[in-house]
Amino acid sequence: MAPESPYRTDPAANDLRIAATETSAKFASTVHRALTRSGITILNTQVFSNGQMAVTPRDGGLGGNVVVVQTFPDSVHDRLFELFLALGAVRARGPRTITAVLPYLPYSRSDRPAFDGGPVPVRILAGIIETLGIDRLITFELHVPQLCAAFACPVVNLQFAPALVRHLGSAAVDGDMVVSPDFGGAKRAEHLAALLGCPFAVMRKHRRDDDDFRESVEILGDVAGRTIILIDDEINSGQTAFSAAAHLKAAGARKITLAAAHAIFTPSLNENWGRSQIDRIVVTDSVGRTDNFPDSVEVVSIGNEIAGALQAR
Repeated sequence: MAPESPYRTDPAANDLRIAATETSAKFASTVHRALTRSGITILNTQVFSNGQMAVTPRDGGLGGNVVVVQTFPDSVHDRLFELFLALGAVRARGPRTITAVLPYLPYSRSDRPAFDGGPVPVRILAGIIETLGIDRLITFELHVPQLCAAFACPVVNLQFAPALVRHLGSAAVDGDMVVSPDFGGAKRAEHLAALLGCPFAVMRKHRRDDDDFRESVEILGDVAGRTIILIDDEINSGQTAFSAAAHLKAAGARKITLAAAHAIFTPSLNENWGRSQIDRIVVTDSVGRTDNFPDSVEVVSIGNEIAGALQAR
């Protein structure tokens, strides 16, 4: 007998219609396949010679409960404006509800003003999205859970840990330990460790003194002889993770797996990766791009997680 779904399904979810931008079509298709009943429409994006764009529906069927999906595999600002136009196009069709699915939320690390009294970028983004009439947002592994409060509408912030556990195995091998590279990710590491049934540790940086900008790193936990799962919300150039891995290896760690929810992967990653002491990288398809990754990168699909959230009450 198949295991019971962990989600309580909402009968109204059978009326879902996915409206995917051209950018998000591949990711949206994985969500569509995971839903028991739904339709999917790929919105048409046209970019003009002056750099401006238009987004239009290719067919009807957007009058019920519509799910607008957008990913951010390349130029964030182009993809954001594509999202804004997509939401506007869907709203013009008079849907019953609009759920925005943004597996990766841009500016989620910009949750503080750049200067005293300045704007908070992620709050500005939230305000723009809400003016376009969304009723709910589904996202994945925000930098900090408190970012949900930037939106007035309900926000579902799915966690990386359950999908990661399914990929790694349901239980930790003796000697495994989860490590967060900083205090900000301590809850993330604690959650994964609880699911795996293993200990966790946190790394802490210290500035030596006010006149010395060099930092020392303290590992709050004994990593000697252990296989480490270093977990973070995203990986860009890899510099932070690779530096953390070097400290862990120096402290006696045996092997290191880097698990990062969002694979931003800037061009300098490959150069840094070649010098790193990380043995394995696991990421998800949240950003919507899986090409040009280092050979050792393993990609976990989160389409089932998104589908489950759409069907849950």
